[in-house]
Amino acid sequence: GERRGYWKHYAPHKWYKQAKIHGKLNNHRAVLLLDTGAEVSILDTTFAREVGCLIDTEITKECVGIRDETYYMVGRTRVKITLAGNLVYYMHLWVGDLVGQHAILGMNFMVPAGVRIDTADGTACLPDEVHIQMIGRRPLYGTRMNPVNVKAPVRLEPGDTEVLLRPDRNAPFLWVARAESWVTTFVKGRIGRKTYLRVTNIGDAAITLDAHETLGWWTPSDGQPRSRGFVRLGSPRYQQWQNVAYGATRRKTGSQPSSTGR
Repeated sequence: GERRGYWKHYAPHKWYKQAKIHGKLNNHRAVLLLDTGAEVSILDTTFAREVGCLIDTEITKECVGIRDETYYMVGRTRVKITLAGNLVYYMHLWVGDLVGQHAILGMNFMVPAGVRIDTADGTACLPDEVHIQMIGRRPLYGTRMNPVNVKAPVRLEPGDTEVLLRPDRNAPFLWVARAESWVTTFVKGRIGRKTYLRVTNIGDAAITLDAHETLGWWTPSDGQPRSRGFVRLGSPRYQQWQNVAYGATRRKTGSQPSSTGR
């Protein structure tokens, strides 16, 4: 959000870039401003009366940073906040006059609720990686990005397995992942145009790949995976991964005892 007019003063052409999302307050649709520079959360006075909030006017508070002069809050009220349709929070908010949004949710809400702002993607990130698109922002990661996931749990002895890939013409670039105990490499089939991801167990013990484990991402030329730990085919890091996978495979082959005749 905008803190003390920072964007408006230092970058006039960007001052409108505020982290606003849609949510519900007491089951009524509302515009919420996520302000990382605010220590308190404030509910608009008019909106509070419209949704039937009981305002405790015996408690008032003075606040600085919203306007040039001291800002007075007329009371407090308890509000039900609903995000992403099913995440519900109950919290006491200060009540005051606001313009442009129905409520300001400051750090006293965002930190306990586990909300963070992804400015690159233009989303508010909630627990369990639930994302809410900010108002006025287009998604950085479009529908042309397709993950490559494990369909069912797979147990891997020190060796490798293959997962069938489906080439996506709209997303021609492939990114692959690795973990501490396994590494993913790209393999072309011997017959036809089928391509595979080979997952190699580079450890000394058996491992299990859980269902829906993401092994790679198909992306457009200007896209990149949302999560960290992915590298693009042909990159120097990917070549290092190929060497690691090859070394693990050779180690397994060399450790097998040879048969001897009697």
